[in-house]
Amino acid sequence: MRSVLLTLVSVFTLAPALLHAETQSREEVTRLEARIAFLEERLARIEASMAGGAETAAETAIERVVAVPAPRDEAPSWTDSLTLDGDLRYRHETINDDVFSVRHRHRIRARANATATINENMEVGFGLSTGGIANDSGNQSLDEGFSRKSIGVDLAYFDWSLSDNLTLRGGKMSNPFFRPGNYHLLYDNDIRPEGLALRMNSGAFFANASTFWVEERGSGPDSVWYGLQAGFRDTLASGATLTAGASVHELSHAQGRRPVFTPANGQGNQLDAAGNYLYGFSQVEVFGELRLDLGGHPLTMFVDYVTNNAAQEFEDGLAFGIDYRRASDMGTWNFAYIYQDLEANAVVGAFTDSDFAGGTSDGSGHTLRAGYAFPGGWGLALRYIIGDRGEAARNLRDYNRLQADVTFNY
Repeated sequence: MRSVLLTLVSVFTLAPALLHAETQSREEVTRLEARIAFLEERLARIEASMAGGAETAAETAIERVVAVPAPRDEAPSWTDSLTLDGDLRYRHETINDDVFSVRHRHRIRARANATATINENMEVGFGLSTGGIANDSGNQSLDEGFSRKSIGVDLAYFDWSLSDNLTLRGGKMSNPFFRPGNYHLLYDNDIRPEGLALRMNSGAFFANASTFWVEERGSGPDSVWYGLQAGFRDTLASGATLTAGASVHELSHAQGRRPVFTPANGQGNQLDAAGNYLYGFSQVEVFGELRLDLGGHPLTMFVDYVTNNAAQEFEDGLAFGIDYRRASDMGTWNFAYIYQDLEANAVVGAFTDSDFAGGTSDGSGHTLRAGYAFPGGWGLALRYIIGDRGEAARNLRDYNRLQADVTFNY
């Protein structure tokens, strides 16, 4: 390296002198020789400094690496345990009831939920929904001169894992009971019962128990909804999944008292001359569900039967249907057919499907449903209900309902 540097210095330094050697004096040559000697001495010092400096720099770098403290473990942010989700639905529906003229209306439903994991065994959730104080639907009709729409507490619960198989949930919650085909013969999808629920899953067997407070009365006994469900789930040799079970539901202190939620309207249930429930509610339910693969897509068939042992007439309810594919992933579609016959006193009218038979018991008919999921978390769905209502009320008439939905999930 020294020879190379010395050569370069000599070339660039002596070149001008050699070009003019004939015109320069001996004194100039002497001065150039002295200059070269000075540069050689300086170059030697630089090389010595570089050799020693490399070792020193390496030692300094090692010291710095050793001296840098290890990063401290920071406490996780509260946002790490928080999950947000929700949906928005825009609906146009046409209702054709023989007693009334054809009705068209536009409706919205918006929901937002927050779920926080407190620790590995505890979760809490809170949700808001349009619909105000409605108990079975978050729908809000677009009317009343652009008025502001009501929002209410839709969910407020804790979910506590007592063990690997046992969970306790308390507060205002989504329905904890298994529903075959995810259908709503007893409970509407939007019903949010309030109280305590215990859930157990142990291999093929599952069970649910609940105590829900329906009506609190300061001057009389409360109406409490007690529920108990047991069932099993097994995979057959064909690969299909079979689920079957039974439930009992009891609404205390109902007979002879005002209807729940809508005191002036039994929502299909028979009332006495004073406008109180004619019968109480002591329901027994049996159900079955079969899930299998057909052409690479899921196919679900179900049956659900309920009878009210506290009623003397119009006490039975039946639903069965088939659901093919799922409109959930991008570019997928779904089709379903359901038949339902729900007599007037079979279930609590205030809790059953808010769309079938006008949101009451005492109706029967067919439901056709189809949907398609688009990219970006949104989809289209159509639902057509063809049936009748009002047999127990001695006002039997056709009741048809067409719904077209655009739904956005986030």
